Amino acid sequence: MSDTKEIFLLNVRLKEGDHNAFMEVYEKYNRGIYHFIKKFIQDTDTIDDIIHDAFLNLWKYRSNIKNNLSLQAYLYRISRNIIFKHLKEKIRSAEAILETSSDNQFFDNSPSADYSLESSEYDKIYELAIGQLPPQRKRIFLMSREEGLSYKEIADHLKISPNTVKEHMSLAMKTIREYIAKDHGIIYALLFLYTLGR
Repeated sequence: MSDTKEIFLLNVRLKEGDHNAFMEVYEKYNRGIYHFIKKFIQDTDTIDDIIHDAFLNLWKYRSNIKNNLSLQAYLYRISRNIIFKHLKEKIRSAEAILETSSDNQFFDNSPSADYSLESSEYDKIYELAIGQLPPQRKRIFLMSREEGLSYKEIADHLKISPNTVKEHMSLAMKTIREYIAKDHGIIYALLFLYTLGR
């Protein structure tokens, strides 16, 4: 059976509430999700909590899964949202401590510096931000961040050089950073990019 057909059938079974399918998904992807989260968070207990929440969300909203959806990309996005929320809470905690200092210049206290956005708003901002990219750059960005392909794999697929892919990714990150910073402040933009892996 081809990988594409296997994924399709696994998605169908998961949507139908098949617990065995859920366990197959967990066994297939939990290790990769663990290493993805570890790029941003080192505490093992926190990592385990995020993995638990990610798969819990997958099960809870399984009826929304499209049959041709990459479960790996879906789990990465869920995990990224949870990481983003966790890091926001750390920023707010640090801000609460620092705001008593008269020389606190690090945090942007302007009305545009909103660190309280929920994951659904994160997704909305994410979609709007990548929507600013030219078609080819957007495609390269999604292949890297959503499909997890290396620059070489993207280059081979699109028949371009790895350096061209790297340049597109650098420009994509710059566009996204500037777009988000304009409305939400530079700290928010940097945090957002951090959860994208750069």
